[in-house]
Amino acid sequence: MKTFYSILSAVINPISGEKISIGLLLSNGNESIFRCSDNRMAIVSKILNSDSRTFIKNYIKSIESVIKRIDINDDSSNIFYNEGKNVIVNEPYIEYLSRYSKNVISFSKPTSIDVDVVGSVYDSLFAKFIAEEIAIEKTIEKVIISTKRNFFPKAEKYFSIEKEFEANKQTKLLLPSKIDLFGKNGEIVMGQFFDLEKSANSIKSDFFDYNQIAKIHKHSTKFFVSYEPEKVNFPQQHYFWSEIRKQKGYTYVDISETDSIIEFANKNNVIPV
Repeated sequence: MKTFYSILSAVINPISGEKISIGLLLSNGNESIFRCSDNRMAIVSKILNSDSRTFIKNYIKSIESVIKRIDINDDSSNIFYNEGKNVIVNEPYIEYLSRYSKNVISFSKPTSIDVDVVGSVYDSLFAKFIAEEIAIEKTIEKVIISTKRNFFPKAEKYFSIEKEFEANKQTKLLLPSKIDLFGKNGEIVMGQFFDLEKSANSIKSDFFDYNQIAKIHKHSTKFFVSYEPEKVNFPQQHYFWSEIRKQKGYTYVDISETDSIIEFANKNNVIPV
């Protein structure tokens, strides 16, 4: 049986088809190597809801279990020699899975490759298709942008979107500011999205903008929308994330749970300002 590889991706936007590559399978039907990126999985966990995260984890466990169970079964190689002893993790089945994703996770169409299934070859492919940090950073930016793009049309019934404020005596601002969500229901209701894997200085600037207006509207509902940054690579950002969730006056909303803001706005008759 010929060797092939297939890329496992999490679907983060079923409408646009945006995906994040999270793992790689290399197999010839008799030997298989499969691994997922911890960094990529951390990103996916920040974005998707609980049901999708659970589905993906169980899906990955089932693939790993099949490989471990069948690849070590020498007897099966005598039965299915021509097709490879692993009759589940093989090219036809992976091609089938590439068409069956439930809009949550999917394998790419298998690509034939003239190599042996060995660790050094696998590591090279994994680095090329999965592990490059530059690709991860670009994907993070797309996730933030696409999340806001999908959320804003649902929110504009209740909020002014990306409302800009000038700095003058009337606004009481020292510097111009922009707020992602700005509405009222007797008192002001506001919200801001924060990308906590940007530089610390960029986050500081974003928070200054938001905090300027928050201080003016002390008696208001304030949503802080973000996700947990990876602690090892972003220690300052992770500390900020940890502490801001403890601050009184802010309601923290994970980026995967933004519909709770819509529910609040609908229940409390919030309107754009």
